[in-house]
Amino acid sequence: MLDIRLAEREDLDTLFALDQACFRPGIAYSKAELKYFLFNPASISLVIEDDGQIAGFAIAELAPDRGHRIGHVVTIDVVAEQRRRGVGRTLMDALLDACQRAGAERMRLEVAIDNNGAIAFYKLLGFEETGRIRGFYMGRLDALRMELDLPSRHTRFAPSR
Repeated sequence: MLDIRLAEREDLDTLFALDQACFRPGIAYSKAELKYFLFNPASISLVIEDDGQIAGFAIAELAPDRGHRIGHVVTIDVVAEQRRRGVGRTLMDALLDACQRAGAERMRLEVAIDNNGAIAFYKLLGFEETGRIRGFYMGRLDALRMELDLPSRHTRFAPSR
């Protein structure tokens, strides 16, 4: 059974290990960076559990942008054995819904140009490519910028506390 909740301070070590497993060096966050993003008051940090075990997490930051509020997907990490089982989709739906409830009208993210699985996943969620950022990762790997308008979404999830 999948359960979504807000990240807690005691999750930090587990979430850091998961981020290190999900992303290559230079893209994965340092522990200090991850701690900042997880517990920044402008962030929404969700954890998804499967039968009480952490199966993944996602973080978005909310910020003003030309008179509107936008959300920026910082990361989504899913345990390797949980991929392609709906965990990532459920987690992203919950994150997008939480951002929309918090007033975000649009979501934005960056994804490595060579991460075809993630690009396809984001397109499935309705994100569209809006640009390319040269050298975004490690100064040499380009990123695609992708965006999604939220007003057409219907909220479905509310994380437990």
